[in-house]
Amino acid sequence: MRKWLSVILFLASIVTAFSQVQLPRNETLYTVGSFAVATAWNLYSPQPTWGTNQFLYVPLYLYEPGRDIWFPILAEGYQFLSDRIVRIKIRDQAFWSDGVPITAWDVEYTFNLTKKLGIGPGAGWEDYVEYVKAVDAKTVEFKAREDNLNYFQFLSYAFMIRPVPKHVYSKLEEKGINIRDWVNDDPKSQVVSGPYRLFHYDPSIIVYERIENWWGKDVFGLPRPKYLANPIFKDNPAASLALEQGNIDWAGLFIPSVWELWEKKKLPIGTWYRKEPYYLPDGVGFLYINNTKPGLKDPVVRKAMAYAIPYSEMLRKAYFGYGSQAHPSMVIDLFEPNKQYINYDLWKKAFGTADGRIPTDLAKANKILDEAGFKKGRDGIRVAPDGTRLGPYTISVPYGWTDWMMMCEMIAKNLREIGIDVVTEFPDFSVWWDRMIKGTFDMLICWSAWSGFDHPFNVYRWVMDYRLTGPVGEPYPAGNWQRYKNEEVTKLLDKAVSTLSIEKMKEVYFKIQEIIYKDFPSIPIFYGTVWYEYSEKYWTNWPSEKNPYWYRCSPGDGEGPLPVLFGICLKADPKPVPSWFETVDKGGYMVPTSKIMEALQKVTK
Repeated sequence: MRKWLSVILFLASIVTAFSQVQLPRNETLYTVGSFAVATAWNLYSPQPTWGTNQFLYVPLYLYEPGRDIWFPILAEGYQFLSDRIVRIKIRDQAFWSDGVPITAWDVEYTFNLTKKLGIGPGAGWEDYVEYVKAVDAKTVEFKAREDNLNYFQFLSYAFMIRPVPKHVYSKLEEKGINIRDWVNDDPKSQVVSGPYRLFHYDPSIIVYERIENWWGKDVFGLPRPKYLANPIFKDNPAASLALEQGNIDWAGLFIPSVWELWEKKKLPIGTWYRKEPYYLPDGVGFLYINNTKPGLKDPVVRKAMAYAIPYSEMLRKAYFGYGSQAHPSMVIDLFEPNKQYINYDLWKKAFGTADGRIPTDLAKANKILDEAGFKKGRDGIRVAPDGTRLGPYTISVPYGWTDWMMMCEMIAKNLREIGIDVVTEFPDFSVWWDRMIKGTFDMLICWSAWSGFDHPFNVYRWVMDYRLTGPVGEPYPAGNWQRYKNEEVTKLLDKAVSTLSIEKMKEVYFKIQEIIYKDFPSIPIFYGTVWYEYSEKYWTNWPSEKNPYWYRCSPGDGEGPLPVLFGICLKADPKPVPSWFETVDKGGYMVPTSKIMEALQKVTK
């Protein structure tokens, strides 16, 4: 009955949308990029509609972590005048969709408007960038702050900004319109920089239409689907069923036993990998342990807990084999460029495993606690030498996150077996989130930073930088939820971002990893997953392990799925991946991070 209800719900959404718009199937790509209804197509909106950031407004450069490359979209090139100043040249061909040139004045205005409103593209830039100024119509200059030098943040803000049209937004300001509340939902007047603009929306669907005279046509060609249609589904099962039926082409869904779609049902559906883990890694998922709680604030207890987590069993049973056990260094080692930052000698020696990952070893966990003087009582629960009882503690995730809920149950079971009293709790999301950001929880499973341009700095900062943390009881969502405090780490983090030497960065990261092994502020348990499925019923040439031209392949990715639309093609009309996906040394457009760093090092003081 539920299956048929899902079918009816999906068909109803399509009928509703098609009663107002007719979309030719051979020109339309149906996606599940979001389950949220439309809100606003405005980069300054607190909740922009899916597609706004992905397809309507493009950045100067788009970063790709899998290949560690930069894709110049609005930008034509860069020039470092010093290690503090960079100039970026905007393409002469770049125009807004209304025909007005995209200029350095737009970039300068965007940054200033963001600073004024406290929200929007490049939010927080003033902490790392001294100024942004237009040198001429097509050249914008950025200078890093001398008193807070952070090369990662400086380059991220300069290279990755998505400008808005000054001639549109400045008129809104002149009229006294609250820009945060501006919906920008009129397709006829919508001014964008990307190859798509709004075509139609209602509560059941969002549709974008390709701009046939897009300025990038002569540089990149046009993306191959003419229309992008995102039906709004009630839930994951309804969306999954639509994918199975071929009514969805591109999805970012959690699908139990996804391999059955092609192994048993013989459907033309794929994921990034054909075998485990099926999906690419997202950020590092942690068991966050509150460092202020009695018992849990002892590093010995946290280290014993690390041995008690059933990593492999947990990922297999709760996660369907979709993820990999995270490396204790907190570095996402599934991306080749990241491996250089891991002190493998340290971790291999510490845990006696081939790659330095933590084994599940309850005997070892018990031994650690025994030797530290934590004695078990008659009820099997340990008591610290100072009389502190190890529990009761709660481990929590929001209700409905079924995979993580199962992980909590499995972790709690093993912790009880080593004498730590732990029970699970699954509150509403709002309750869980409030406890997390205020630091009033015991243990919880949650995400951290993704593998970006600044990895692994971004993860270390997120998890270990006490400057991100407010007092217990006060909301502070920026990170370090477990309230770990170590001034040496903050000094090392500042040192890591103020050097351009890879070797010096490695030295810093290796020292941080020594501290991680000593303190275990929290436990990295698995790599999150980039949910990504595709159907080849109508469209083919999707990115995959065998066709890895683009890694940010999920339609729900907040920054980088646009290039996928240039690589795919109709199954009935095969076309190759454009040559510009190659790196510059091979005649393409993609710029390796190493090339940018080399240019920066040449002008270093």
